[in-house]
Amino acid sequence: MSDPAPPPVPPVRTFTGGQIAMIVVGVILLLPGLCSIFFVLSMVPEINRTSLSDPISQMIFTLWGLCFAISALGAWMIVAARKRRQATNKEGQQP
Repeated sequence: MSDPAPPPVPPVRTFTGGQIAMIVVGVILLLPGLCSIFFVLSMVPEINRTSLSDPISQMIFTLWGLCFAISALGAWMIVAARKRRQATNKEGQQP
């Protein structure tokens, strides 16, 4: 009696070095946004209509906007790395 053939091994999904670097840098770029969210929530009671014309408040709002833009770039990098991995895996599965 012959032994049955072993089941085929599914392909291993791995990240390339560039994709890992994109994810690591993306996570690091998420940190300014997380910090900004903490400070926005802590300053909510202080924000009122008179403070919107204050130059210091305007600089803080601009800084928050920059931090959120940097975090958006980090999120985009993470998503792009994951999509590239999925595209690479689909190419490897096709004969």
